[in-house]
Amino acid sequence: PIIPHNNTYPRAHGFRKEFDNDSFITIVYGESLELTTGDINRVLVAGMGLHDGGPRHNSEPEGAQDNAFCFPDDHDGILTQKDIYVYPSESITNDMFSRARQSHFTTHAFRFAEICCTSEPPTNVHALMYRTAMQEWGTFDSSSVLINGGYELVKNSMRSNLLSVQSDCPHREKLPYGGDLIANSPSAMHMFDMSAFYKKTIRDWMDAQWDNGAYTETSVWQNLNDYAGIGKGAGETVWATAPPVLTVRHMQHYGDLDLLKESIGSHTRWLEFLNKEFDSGMIKKGYDKKLKTYRGDGSG
Repeated sequence: PIIPHNNTYPRAHGFRKEFDNDSFITIVYGESLELTTGDINRVLVAGMGLHDGGPRHNSEPEGAQDNAFCFPDDHDGILTQKDIYVYPSESITNDMFSRARQSHFTTHAFRFAEICCTSEPPTNVHALMYRTAMQEWGTFDSSSVLINGGYELVKNSMRSNLLSVQSDCPHREKLPYGGDLIANSPSAMHMFDMSAFYKKTIRDWMDAQWDNGAYTETSVWQNLNDYAGIGKGAGETVWATAPPVLTVRHMQHYGDLDLLKESIGSHTRWLEFLNKEFDSGMIKKGYDKKLKTYRGDGSG
């Protein structure tokens, strides 16, 4: 951990003077350090992926996102990963750090933890790794240190994103996006026993399926990016097609026909929804004119 010098609070710790009678332990988490100060790089850590407004969605009017930053007004206070432990002044002792407990609700992902404020580094501070308890069984090894390191990097990233759901990132959204699952579920099934985990994931999507057959963008519906799909509750089409894709891969990998029988009705309703709504939805959103690979002849 980083211990700030001179017992001063860096900007990200949000120390408030009205609480002078209490003692604070604040911890800011991040993956990057400022090169000049060595502090947590708050702009990069708090704003990763939210820095330039992103690409314009065709569903938005022309010019709606021009020069529009995705930062909220207080992006540092809102997006920074931070824990605050408060101790009444009468309880301040030399062992106060040892009596701080881990958060019972929030988890973080980080390479660095900036602890403030104390003139001496705390002792016996540990980071605990959380993930759903599935067995690791896939291995890989080669004669290349670089390739082996890449494999370990991917596996560590996968471990970090397997807490109840397979998430897109372990520190901010923590959402089970269908696109991520389509992309990396083969890797996950190589590295871990995902048989029970993916059953739960598919059932989550089935529970969230709309009455009209539309699947959502995430396996637990978040009303997120539905505007970018073809409408009527459907998430973006590739993302929302994760349930049948994942079911097929689960069957191929584990030979589980029972899950296929359980879910085939829901997947069929999704395909029937696409047959009915896809082309008209593409035209309504203007996607048929924007996407070069879409022929616009009813073929999809």
